[in-house]
Amino acid sequence: MALFHMARRVRFADTDPAGIIYFPRYFVMTNDLVEEWFADALELPYRKIFEEGVRAVPLLNVAATFPAPSRLGDMLDFTLAVSRLGGKSFSLKIKADCAGEARLDSDQASAWTRRDGGTLRAEAIPPEVRARMQRFLVDS
Repeated sequence: MALFHMARRVRFADTDPAGIIYFPRYFVMTNDLVEEWFADALELPYRKIFEEGVRAVPLLNVAATFPAPSRLGDMLDFTLAVSRLGGKSFSLKIKADCAGEARLDSDQASAWTRRDGGTLRAEAIPPEVRARMQRFLVDS
């Protein structure tokens, strides 16, 4: 099992008046991580997914805990693993730490969908994408 990594420095725009990450910014960061994973590890940039205008990978569910605060200037190391790989959906385990200290622990689920008129309908994850995702699947 491989982990996907991305480093990200906490910027001024990420922080609140107390100088710590404003928690919704973590969701922007985790979305950036997933987008990078799709582009680099799955060889499927979001641009390619969306350019037809008929596919999407919507977030179905997300949960997060914040064990310790992150501050302006901290360098966060994000890791991503696939915790569940279904036929039409998948779940990710995302963590962020700073110098070995846990800062974020998140679980999220997404679906592979196709736009049918104005409605998104789940469809099977293509075999080549599924095979690439499989490399990041954690043992249960």
